[in-house]
Amino acid sequence: MDDYQYDCPSADIDMLAHVISDLFPEQTQFAERIDDNGRTSLMIHYIAMRFGSTARRITIDVRFDPAALARYRALPPRLHARSYAVLRAYVEATLGSLEERYANGETVPRETEIEMGDDFA
Repeated sequence: MDDYQYDCPSADIDMLAHVISDLFPEQTQFAERIDDNGRTSLMIHYIAMRFGSTARRITIDVRFDPAALARYRALPPRLHARSYAVLRAYVEATLGSLEERYANGETVPRETEIEMGDDFA
């Protein structure tokens, strides 16, 4: 049984969610969203236990540049590993930044955005 929730109609976005799911606690929700401009995002909703005495609901919006996402989708699956590594690195850096802010006594934002641009694909 999978302890994560995936609401990603596109197989490739679902796969991207699976690539980073182990970075998050169980019960994390991954949802594909398309905004009014047609831009695709992977929304990550999770409960952070380590930012204070109470659990905090955090949302990370991974926004894909349309041209970069189109290039990624045009690649054969065997060439997706680099994009997976870039996505993972960005998410890990963001989580590290949130932890650093908390360690420095700063308020951890409930919502954070990650822009996935040309380096993604």
